[in-house]
Amino acid sequence: MSIENILEKTYYKQAVSKMKICVTTKDNVPEAETNPHFGRCVYFMFIDTDSMQHEFMKNPYAAGSQGAGVRAAQYIADQGADVLICGNPGPDAVSVMETGGIRIVKYPEMKAMEAVQKFLGTNDL
Repeated sequence: MSIENILEKTYYKQAVSKMKICVTTKDNVPEAETNPHFGRCVYFMFIDTDSMQHEFMKNPYAAGSQGAGVRAAQYIADQGADVLICGNPGPDAVSVMETGGIRIVKYPEMKAMEAVQKFLGTNDL
């Protein structure tokens, strides 16, 4: 099932509010596995639930030294993320995201599309 089908089915089924979801991924395709390492993930998949479009952005801090999580948190905040789906971000990154009003949803590794479907289907906040 494509990401568009998942979002469309859930969107009409549950009156999902407008939001931008960010998922940490290992590759730049919706079928990619989620990446449990927030600050060091390779890609961020951003999904706009209003338009049901998705885009991938390479994490510019994946190979950086200390502070990758904090910088990545600021980066996704700057991109307008409302929700982050990932494994386990560090405490400093969590602090930045909480300050920015980003909800954090922790899931084990799975396909990025499955994580979005799980979140939208259960509204697991």
